[in-house]
Amino acid sequence: MSMVFDQSKRFAALSILLILGISLSGCATLRSGSHYDQSATYDHYRTFSWIADQPLIVGTGDGPPISPLSQKKIVTAIEAELTRKGFVYTPNRESADFALSYTVGTRERIESTSYPSAYQGPWGWHLYGRYYYDTEVVHRTYTEGTLGVDVFDGRTKQPVWHGWASKTISTSDRKDPAPSIEKAVTAIFKDFPPGTKGE
Repeated sequence: MSMVFDQSKRFAALSILLILGISLSGCATLRSGSHYDQSATYDHYRTFSWIADQPLIVGTGDGPPISPLSQKKIVTAIEAELTRKGFVYTPNRESADFALSYTVGTRERIESTSYPSAYQGPWGWHLYGRYYYDTEVVHRTYTEGTLGVDVFDGRTKQPVWHGWASKTISTSDRKDPAPSIEKAVTAIFKDFPPGTKGE
């Protein structure tokens, strides 16, 4: 009986570690992607600017979803990343090779995880050498934040590229969003301009 009890304790410990692992990996995961107009050309891109003095795009009647300080951090991070990739910022958006805008969004999400747990039925922990298991379901509510960036061609004034990054917003993100913003911006522009890979 003690051996069965020890095995059950080990299984319970592994289940707890599994739940913690899933929760922590969910909090740390940064997803990103991009798509673009394949008919557009990007070889001539050298300079960039913002599409407007206020490049954050918000819905009609909606207020900015983030603070002015966070908006400034996003703008600074994007300018720094593009500069690192060899582009030159110009305040003259009419002469820039491409212009940018960005969007920010959040949404509440629920993640459900199921895993087997040892079940102690009326016959004890096992019957004829077989173990019985029930199913435990863990629900986790979290906030997912998404940063999207759009690139407009300076000549045609048409949108030609869109990149995005999403991440679960943690307590540390709320206290200081700068590190997550920088990581998101780096991930967004990883393959920009189209045809480059992680430059």
